[in-house]
Amino acid sequence: MDRLLNVQTALSLSYVCAMVLAAHLAGRALLASTATRKTRLIFLWLAFDAICHLTLEGSFLYLSVRGRTVNASKSFFGFLWQEYAAADARWGTADPTLVSMEFLTVLVAGPMAGYCAWLLAKDDPTYYYWVTVLSAGEIYGGWMTFAPEWLAGSAQLDTSNWLLLWLYLVFMNVVWVALPLWLMLDSYLYIAGRLRSEPARVTRSRSTKQQRTMVDALTSARGLSGSAYTLLLVGVFLYMMPASVRASSTPQPDAGKPAYDPAATTVVYERTDSLGATLKSVLVPIFLPLFLILFSVTVGAVQVADKALRRVHRTNRTRRRKLLGELGIDEKAELAADQLARTIIGFFHPYCNAGGGGERVLYEAAALHLARDPRAVVVIYTGDFPAASKEQILAKASTRFGISLDAGRVAMVGLKRRWMVEEGAWKSWTLLGQSYGSVWLAFEALSQLVPDVYVDTMGYAFSYVALKLIDRKVRTGAYVHYPIISTDMLRRVQNRQAGHTNDAATANSKLRSRVKLVYYRVFARLYSWALRHADALVANGSWTQAHLKTLLGAKHDVHLVYPPCDTEELTKFALEPRAEPRTIVSLAQFRPEKEHPTQLRVLKALYDLQPQLFSGDGAVKLVMMGSSRNEADEARIEMLRGLAKQLRIDAHVQFVVNADYPTIVSHLARAGVGLSTMKDEHFGINVVEFMAAGLLTLSHRSAGPWLDIATPSVNLPAQQGAVEKSEGVGWHARDVDEYAETLAQIMHMLDADSLQVQRIRANARARAQTMFGRKAFEDAWLQHLWSPLTAGKDKSKSE
Repeated sequence: MDRLLNVQTALSLSYVCAMVLAAHLAGRALLASTATRKTRLIFLWLAFDAICHLTLEGSFLYLSVRGRTVNASKSFFGFLWQEYAAADARWGTADPTLVSMEFLTVLVAGPMAGYCAWLLAKDDPTYYYWVTVLSAGEIYGGWMTFAPEWLAGSAQLDTSNWLLLWLYLVFMNVVWVALPLWLMLDSYLYIAGRLRSEPARVTRSRSTKQQRTMVDALTSARGLSGSAYTLLLVGVFLYMMPASVRASSTPQPDAGKPAYDPAATTVVYERTDSLGATLKSVLVPIFLPLFLILFSVTVGAVQVADKALRRVHRTNRTRRRKLLGELGIDEKAELAADQLARTIIGFFHPYCNAGGGGERVLYEAAALHLARDPRAVVVIYTGDFPAASKEQILAKASTRFGISLDAGRVAMVGLKRRWMVEEGAWKSWTLLGQSYGSVWLAFEALSQLVPDVYVDTMGYAFSYVALKLIDRKVRTGAYVHYPIISTDMLRRVQNRQAGHTNDAATANSKLRSRVKLVYYRVFARLYSWALRHADALVANGSWTQAHLKTLLGAKHDVHLVYPPCDTEELTKFALEPRAEPRTIVSLAQFRPEKEHPTQLRVLKALYDLQPQLFSGDGAVKLVMMGSSRNEADEARIEMLRGLAKQLRIDAHVQFVVNADYPTIVSHLARAGVGLSTMKDEHFGINVVEFMAAGLLTLSHRSAGPWLDIATPSVNLPAQQGAVEKSEGVGWHARDVDEYAETLAQIMHMLDADSLQVQRIRANARARAQTMFGRKAFEDAWLQHLWSPLTAGKDKSKSE
């Protein structure tokens, strides 16, 4: 009982309780509120295990190397360990077996326990593998801690006191055997159950890029960090290795007893080299050969690439005539007949069949050049071909946009590597990965044909660098819908604001936010450098223009070319009356940045605010129209259907996916309100279509809809510095509640003031026709993009 009453024992047990409390608080902070009791208990153990290894046992390792021992220490942790050494005297000295085990325990098992706790909190299934490795190490460590002493007769163990025996020697060591065994069994049941539930036969339908190889694992962020930690571990171990004095557990001839030194007179781990020198001696022999190999491979790769680029440039004439021949054009015969050479205009648009606003720009520009120049040939570099034939792609463009192209002067060049620019291909460092992929995609495109004029209509700036490497004489035009890095993105990361481009995990972490901010700033410089390779650069709206000017500086001109809208077709039907005045329509591709879930939450908020609007004839209904590009979009649509049911508004929501143009026009002709919720919409061609169709528009108070399109605003004052004397043409809002309140005002106006509603519809349609019609686009395109590209060339080629 005396041992319980002394300060040393009380302090030691209090420290153990403090570690348990710290582990519990970590679980409260990191685990989801829905975590099960089992998950919380496992996390408590793993967090406690990590804290114990890193702090308590870490202090023992520090006090047992480089001439130090626990018994000779007057520190706080030395005081704690002297208490445990009363039960096992070996812990008071630098016992070789214990120090060897603690080296791995502190530097490997401790971080691994913390890593397992983190994986468990993230619900990462790799937890089951790593916790098995950790548990096996814990059990082996426990065995090697006591087995040598038991075999030697347990001379260093004091079992005379119940506290020393049952609490220190038995309980505090059995825990590190029983719990790891339970975790191994739990992991076995999980892994075995998963494997048994998988089909016995592995199909070969999985693509190579979906299979994670050993190289992928080693070069991932976790693999590289693990490798770096392993190298550091080797350096620390060599730094702590004995230099001259050899520890021995065999009896000494003169003493007749083991080399146990309670007086701490033996220097077990003496080292004269600094840790930096030790790390250098470890890393140089490893990295010097690797550097030489990498340098040799790089030089060889540059030579091979240079040879390939020269070959592409040299053989382009042959491939050019072959492509023209497939269109029924014999260029050699035409030149022999003194006809002007064909002008091949290459449009780089990997997703030409997506059916969005960017695709309208592509086909309007292509139709413009084919109509103006009978000698022009349009080549579209796309990943949609040959999965979809040229005829199918052009037919969809005609159906969706009402644009017909001369198929005899249009060629498609397929891109097999389009997956390299998809978000799913780059789980982390997405911007850098997609930009790297765009370079390879450009090389694939240009290796099939180098055009006379190159126009990028999707914003892949790094493709311009690839073009200039192949042929610097080819003029390059860029139509930028959205800068892939913007000052707004930098500001959100700097202010740690969560959003589409900055997930909550990063926003909540100061360290990750700093790293991401550095990454964004470096990438912004690279992006600006790539943009400067364009000979003509235009933006689709004021917001994009402002960001491009910020990136490029005042010396570089960035002109405005608003996207085209088929206002002629949409202005054919009357402004009043509307067949379904309370029907709200949205029109946007089902991409994450379009904020479709926000539209459903707005409808729910409107329902809670004005439930009477949702009953009877003419009840409020939301029609969500848009195109679906791939499986990810389809999954988003299913998620939206589920969200509508969850919010209990599914009876008032209709999805119209991949509809043809007449169907879209039909909905626009009947509806009363057009809704857009995307924040920082670079332009917002859907808002233009709403205005041209005579809908009352409600869009986000940012970027294109606020700065260029639905201005002046009906419900909000003009932006600072602007002077607007005309009547408003649309409404704006910033959050769900403001959207719902504004919609309620619009619905009230529809019922109460038909004259004002008609006036707003007429003003909006007039603005859409004047500013964003096809004629306005053609004039701006020719003036700001095409003229700089053809300056100094034979005018007959461009007229």
